This record gives sequence, C-alpha cells and structure tokens, in this order.
Amino acid sequence: MPELPEIERASFIRAIGAAVARAREENSNLGLLLIDLTNLGRINHYHGYQTGDLILATTYEQLLEVSKLPGTVFRVGSHRFAFVLPGLGNPALIALAMNRVTGLLEGGLYVDDGMVKVDLKVGFAVNRGGRRDSMATLAMAEASLARVKSGGAHRVEDLLGDDGQEPVDYLLEQHFADALQDNEFELYYQPKVHLASGEVQSAEALLRWAPPGRGPVSPEVLVELAETTGRAYELTRMVVHRAVRQVREWQPSPGVGLAVNVHAGLVANPDLPSLLRDALVIWGVDAGRVTVEITESAFIEDKDSGFDNLLKLRELGVNLSIDDFGTGYSSLSYFKHIPAAELKIDKSFVSSMQEDPQDLELVKIMIHIAHRFGLTVVAEGVEDRASVDLLRDLGCDYGQGYFFSRPLPADEFEEWLREWPGRL
Repeated sequence: MPELPEIERASFIRAIGAAVARAREENSNLGLLLIDLTNLGRINHYHGYQTGDLILATTYEQLLEVSKLPGTVFRVGSHRFAFVLPGLGNPALIALAMNRVTGLLEGGLYVDDGMVKVDLKVGFAVNRGGRRDSMATLAMAEASLARVKSGGAHRVEDLLGDDGQEPVDYLLEQHFADALQDNEFELYYQPKVHLASGEVQSAEALLRWAPPGRGPVSPEVLVELAETTGRAYELTRMVVHRAVRQVREWQPSPGVGLAVNVHAGLVANPDLPSLLRDALVIWGVDAGRVTVEITESAFIEDKDSGFDNLLKLRELGVNLSIDDFGTGYSSLSYFKHIPAAELKIDKSFVSSMQEDPQDLELVKIMIHIAHRFGLTVVAEGVEDRASVDLLRDLGCDYGQGYFFSRPLPADEFEEWLREWPGRL
C-alpha cells in the first residue's frame, strides 16, 4: 500500500509564495489546482478508513506522476490536494493540466471492485506574471472550487478573457483594498421578529459599501472581491469586531443581539474561534448575544475539517445558525451532528409558499424537522402580512424581511426599534 501523505499546509503556503515570487521575477505565468475528493467521508463511513487512506495515497502518487517536479504537490486538507504549476508558457494550458489530472484520477480512483466512484472536484487559478500575491492566488482557486462544488461549471474564459487578459476590475479591487484599510464599509441591521409576541431580541448585521462615483456594490460582488484579493478573513474580522462593538453599545438598552455572516470558505479556518473569542473579550460582550450565520453549503462542503471549529464556537457560548436552508441539498443525518441553535429558511421558499403547494409543504417540513432537533426557525424574505400569519400558524418562531423593515443604518435601526409597537 502506498504511504499516506501528511497534511502540509505550511509547506504549501511557503511553496506557493516562492512560486509567485519566481513568476514575478521571471514575468512567467503560474497555475494552481485544488483537487477535492468530496465524498471521501462517506467512503470512510461505508468502506472503512483503510480504503479512504488508500484513495488519498493513490491520489498523491498519481499527482506526483503528473507533476514530476519536487515541491509542487501537497495534501492541504483531510480530502484536498494542491498542485502548483509554475512556468506556464500559455495560461490556457491550465485547462490541459486540469483535464489531464481529472482524467487520470477519475480513471483510477474506484473502491469496492469498481462499484463506488470517488467524487472529484477541481478548482483552479491562473496568476499571470506573478501580479497577484500567494493568498490572492489561493483565494481565486478556492472560489473556483466552491463554484464547481455548488454545481457551476469551469469558466477558463472568465479568468483569461478572449484577448488573453484577465477581465478583472483592478480599479474596483484597489478601491476595495483602500476601503478595507480606511474602514469605509458600513453595517446595516435588519430585525428578526418573534412571530408569536412581536418582540425584537436580535437582528442580522449586513455589510454595505458604496464607493464614490460607483453606487452600492452588491453583497455578492463584495464576497467575490474579498476572495479574489485574498482578504476574506480580514473583511470578516472587521465585520465581527464592528458588530460585537455595536452589541456593546446597545447594552443594556435596547439589548438587541446580532448575527454576523461567516463566508463558507472560512468555516474551517483555524483562526476563526480565536477571532470570535478576541472580539468578545475586547468589547466585553456576552457570547450569547452573538450568532454566527453559516450557509448550509458550508456545513456540507467541509464537514470534517470545519466541525471542530463549530464545536469551539459553541463552547465559547456563541450561537450558530444554518443560513439559506433548503438550497444546499443536505442529508438529514447532518442534523445529528451540527452544533447549531437556529435554522433560517431561505427566502426563495418563503416568497412562493402561498402560490406553490410544494414549497408550502417544504416549509412545513423544514419547520417540523428543525423543531424535532431543537432548533429555532427563522423565515427569511417575509414580505407581507399573509406570510406572517401563515408562518405563525405553521409554528415558525421568527420572521425577517421587508414586511418588518429593510436593512437600516444603526441610527435608523434604533429609531425603528423605538417606534416598533412590539406586537403583530
């Protein structure tokens, strides 16, 4: 049996840093592949860890065979590998390398006499001339992998462009970096209303940015910018600290807790628990007033490596919420393990439940399942009184949406709270 490779994140970070520096010095192109064996956890469960270890060892050997260069292939996670491709004469060769790796691994990674196939997903990044730093390069590959794992397709042309140039808005990227340094982002707040009593005990903090001369940047573009520039953690740190500070300012009155969103790619980041811990200590806030919202897909994509982080957050006393539930196609078995206290039904189901009997049944099922596992339920996208009444009849705990309030700056949110009658 081939030898199981160790996880070498630190070695990989050093290698990608050196490769970027060399590409910048030589004005050459650098490629990066991230290879994720997404169903390895299930294979371990049904076929045993020895089989899973054999698959990992085989993957590593086959990647080494493709590379033939030392210090370019690394195991960087429980079921993830990184493959650094220096000196790409033509950036489009990343597609050839990706196809070769995919074809080789898909043809050789079978278990149980070929009856079970390993589910393989590959993300990529191209760094032309070493113009991006190592973390930005890695972030681009992570974003590519996340898109593929969520059902998207590889889009080489999106990175290279028809003329061989990256179609990136460098000016907006620079504005983003400057805004992060200068604290130009704002947090808006949208209340979560208890449907039985009408009380408001918490709200969601939502990031907003309007660069001069451009108008508001959508949250989706903000996330993409953070990933592309390798600043997702830095942005999250800013949001967490500002939100926790706001909670402090609202104690004891109006005493509203806050929920903050953590990007899926940061769920397994080993610094996430200390980030929350430090913010709570610095601002003197009780952990129970803070909720971390993580999308359902984040739980599914990296359950093994991110689970310890979630447990550490729960041990801190921070509440965990499953955001956008219903869009990630998760197995019910996850509910036995996820240390969450809250489930948020995605607005796509809430907005159509009055017209679509199937969506209505799904909302009923989600509420029932969540309550069976002891989770509080929040319905997103509540737009009208009829939805409020229906959700309350179904036993939903909280509602969030424009029927109550749009997201508001802190001062307007405080004014809204003063005027809110406290009943429905």
